[in-house]
Amino acid sequence: MNWLPLIGAMALFAIGLRLSALFSGSETGFYRVSFLRLNIDANEGDPIAKRLCWFAQNPSYFVATTLIGNNLANDLATIAISMGVAEVFSESSGSAEIITTILFTPIIFILGELVPKNLYYRAPTMLLKRYCRWFDFFYRAFWLISTPLVSITRLLERYSPDRNKPAQLVLGRQRLVKVLEEGHLEGLLTNSQKQLVRGMFNTAAQSVIKVMIPQSEITGVTRTTDAAQIMQLAKQNQLSFIPIRSREKQSEWTGYIKLVDLITSPAPIIPAVYNMPRLQSDFSMLESLYLLRNSASAYGAIYENEKQLGIVSQLDLVKALCSPTGPLMLKARVS
Repeated sequence: MNWLPLIGAMALFAIGLRLSALFSGSETGFYRVSFLRLNIDANEGDPIAKRLCWFAQNPSYFVATTLIGNNLANDLATIAISMGVAEVFSESSGSAEIITTILFTPIIFILGELVPKNLYYRAPTMLLKRYCRWFDFFYRAFWLISTPLVSITRLLERYSPDRNKPAQLVLGRQRLVKVLEEGHLEGLLTNSQKQLVRGMFNTAAQSVIKVMIPQSEITGVTRTTDAAQIMQLAKQNQLSFIPIRSREKQSEWTGYIKLVDLITSPAPIIPAVYNMPRLQSDFSMLESLYLLRNSASAYGAIYENEKQLGIVSQLDLVKALCSPTGPLMLKARVS
């Protein structure tokens, strides 16, 4: 028996096994790695992190390289087994190759798939950075094969139906949540910032009616109420801004005054009245808050078909958006 072909078959098998470990592990590491951490390292000038970020921005090339590499690794392992069996059993009818392949399958699975995936799962950043140059080498080596595959994929995506877009938006939101959680783990986000983000995700798209103060529960005054009574009402209800009824329609609340203006104005003069922006009942909380902030208004009047349903305070909207559990149950007063 000639030992040289047998040694060559063993070396080829080892190469195939190592390539299988590289591509299988890299695939797991790519979906496990913290891209926030990579971006930070890339901004600090780390060339390997920059290259990994490029693959993150072009995942089609990463996937194509991984698929081609895994197929190549499996082919090399299969060829090596066939060469070794042919050298050891020169007069085999084929059953020896089948039995040997079955015997070697657990070895390939454990050392070429299971162990590397577990290692990359536990330390994705370290291992991806360590073997990034090898992966980049094979990306360039497979470029002529991977480019047509990527082009076909992008062509199919271009003509894919629009019904896939909502799913992409959902996945994008989940990815954003993951990035924010990673930012918290890396020390970039405080607990309060993380809580704010969660609250906005939970409540931003909900209707403003959920934090609305109904007409019957509004604590306010009329334009004829004197300054002393207004200040007493504000003190009793702990109000910084006091709603005022409309001059034309007593059933509507269209303005408010500031307690600080009332305190600094000489009695019995009533300070300036600020108009409430009109908000529609189908507005979201985030949209309503934006309008109130943009107009520097403490309150907004909510209408439906020209009928006023109630008012909403900017402070209540902020509390609802900052709450991780959603809108808070409001008491029967304007705070």
